[in-house]
Formats: sequence, structure tokens, C-alpha cells
Amino acid sequence: MNELSSLGLILLLALLAGHLVKFIRIPEVTGYVLAGIALGPSVLGWVSYENLAALGVLSEVALGLILFSIGSVFEFSRFRRVGNQILKLTLIESLLAASLVTAGMIAGGQPWQVALLLGAIAMATAPASTLMVLRECHGSGPLSDTLLGIIAVNNIFCLMAYTLVAALIDLASSLGGAAAFLETVYVSLFPLVWQLVGSVALGYLVGLLLAAWSSRVTEHGEVQILLAGCVLLCVGVALIFELSPLVASMAVGATMVNLSTRSHRMFDTLTRTDPPFYAIFFVIAGAGLNVALVSSIGVLGLVYVVARGAGKFFGARWGAGWLGLAPTVRRFLGFGLMAQAGLAVGLVLAIDRRFAEYSATVSTVVLAAVVIHEMIGPISTRFAIVQSGEARGRNEPEPVWFVE
Repeated sequence: MNELSSLGLILLLALLAGHLVKFIRIPEVTGYVLAGIALGPSVLGWVSYENLAALGVLSEVALGLILFSIGSVFEFSRFRRVGNQILKLTLIESLLAASLVTAGMIAGGQPWQVALLLGAIAMATAPASTLMVLRECHGSGPLSDTLLGIIAVNNIFCLMAYTLVAALIDLASSLGGAAAFLETVYVSLFPLVWQLVGSVALGYLVGLLLAAWSSRVTEHGEVQILLAGCVLLCVGVALIFELSPLVASMAVGATMVNLSTRSHRMFDTLTRTDPPFYAIFFVIAGAGLNVALVSSIGVLGLVYVVARGAGKFFGARWGAGWLGLAPTVRRFLGFGLMAQAGLAVGLVLAIDRRFAEYSATVSTVVLAAVVIHEMIGPISTRFAIVQSGEARGRNEPEPVWFVE
């Protein structure tokens, strides 16, 4: 099957799956992922690995649009009031998840390098599926706002933790002399500085372009062209210079929302035009999942899933209680942090290139866990939004990012 027919099949089956899952009250994104699994090499094989590789650019575009939307969380006038709480809460839940996974791996007899790498990856929460569920439910309220803030900064913390762990592993293997030590420090920590500072700088420059041009764009179609062009430019340049498309895309959204008076109109335009990209993204993500790995997850995989889930849930609960957040946030926030996908898979690939001796264990555990998390994560998030009373009807106004 060629790429065009695969793409058409992906969109049609995504639409069908999205309708079918409504009967059993699970999120549309779960239906998309299930459709992808059915189409992919693991089951029917109608979409091959070659098709997935060719369509990968569409996934990058969709992820860029998703992170651009999440970047609006950093609107200064709002984030100034709640940003400190968001940062503290994200740090608590991320560190507890990382600590429990690391301890579990060491107790399971794994080398400290493997334990720390898995602990760092455990910090990541999938922003794409979480945002999709919030949109589908039209989530609005303290829980939805807090959840959006956490997924905006959580993966930045994860990238920082992975880079520091990787640097520690490199340093431990190069204790032969001062010169070698200093060189290893530079080589290991430079990617962190480059990825974060460079990505933010790129996003800021593209955001400046978008904010300046938006004042001259009036028609709906022109707005779509401008948004698509800027997001494509940002993601493409980030890949060329080995920056983080995730951080860069969020920086574009953050710059746009703070510099342009027309930003809310543009974000509203995006929410009405990006569903096909989102459907493609999640179906391709599902097709790329190897469900056979679930049967080989083993004790280590179960420890990873349980320890990460416990860390996210209790870290969010304790952190929200300590910060004095609303009761609904304390009770249900942990349920919204279970999803894990894109960044975790990306870090597995990075570990495979950089630490080949540890990649077999890390990849088996994480990739099998991702299959599980992509199934339960959206369902768990929807449960939290509905049970907290923050799900709204489709004819009601769109939610704002933070409560005024």
C-alpha cells in the first residue's frame, strides 16, 4: 500500500474509531491509537514500517501544532500568578516517580546506570494525548488548568533529568584524568544548554515573526497558512540543528500569546483546523506500537509501570495538598498524569545511540510500558475530568487556560 492510500485509510478509520469508542465512553484519542494498532505491522500490516517512516513528517507537524497550543499556557499575566505552584507541583510528582522507579530497578538487581535512565524517562507525561482529552471534554476549571500547566513544563524537566543522568554516566566512565573529566563534562552538558537555550531562542524568533505578521492577516484562510508555515518552519529548523521541536514549538506559542493581541483568535482558529493532523498523529503512533512487547514486559516492566504510576499519583496528591490547591485537584490530578509516549520513545532512541550496553533493557521496559500507558492514560485522564465535574458540553464556551 502506498503512502497516499495509507493516509486516506488512516483518516477514515480514525473517524470511524472515534465514533465507535463514544458508545463505550472512552476518549477519541484511545480509538485513534487502537485503530493505528489494528492497521499497523503488529496486527493487520496494512500500514507498513516503510509507510510509517514516510508519514513521519506529518507526525512531527502534528506534534508541533500540539506543543504550540500548549505554549499558550505561558501567558505572562496568568502564569505569573500560578506558575510557581505549577513548577513546584511538577517537580514533586516528577521526582517521586523517578525516585520510585530508580529504587525499584535497583531492588530488581539492575545496574545503577539502567535504574537512573529509567527513572529519568519515568518523569515524562505525554502532552499530546492529554491535551486531546481536555479538548474533547472541553475541560474547564482548576483541575484542567493545573493539568495543562504541568504537561507544559513536565517534559522540560524530563529532558533536563535525562541529560544530567547521561552526563553522570559519562563522567563515571572517564575518571582517568582531569583533562578527560573536563572534556566529558563539556560534551555531556553542552546538549542540555544547546537544546534548551537554542530551542527557546528559535521558538522566540519564529514567535516574533508570527506575532508581527498576525496583525496584517485578517482572513481565516490566511491565518491558517501563517500558523502552518510558522510551525513547519520551527519544527524543520529545530530538526536541522538538532534542537528540541517540543521546546521550540512551545516557545513559539508562548511568544505569540504574550506579544500579539490577536493570539486568542489564532489559537481558536487552530483548534478548528487541526483535527486531521491530530488524528494522523495518534493513528501513526498506534501503528508504531509493538503490542507483542507487552507479553515480554516481565517483572521489571511491571515494576516500572506500577512505580511510575504510584509516583505520579501520590506525588500529585501530596503536592497539591501541600500547596493548598482545590480539593478536586488533590483528588483527581494524579489520574491525568498516566499517559506516556513521544518523549519517552525519543529518549529510548537516544539511549540506543549513546549507551548501547544498557539499551536492550531500557528499550524493552519503556516501549512495552508505552503501549500500556497509551491505552490507560487517556481513559484515566477522561475519568479525572468527568469525575471532577469539569467536562463541558460541546455547545458551551471553550475553556480558558487558567482561572482568573
